[in-house]
Amino acid sequence: MFDLTSFFRRAERKRVITDLMKFDDHLLRDIGLTRGDLALMRANRRGSPSRGHE
Repeated sequence: MFDLTSFFRRAERKRVITDLMKFDDHLLRDIGLTRGDLALMRANRRGSPSRGHE
């Protein structure tokens, strides 16, 4: 059975990750992310974004 809700969630997630990839490294660091975190999210792997940038 096709789950329309899941489809829209995946589409939104992809759009958000694509938008975040446009940020520069400094801005990503300010929000607690790295390019590696985005790569992990894009690969759809489980795992929390890195911390300790403060």
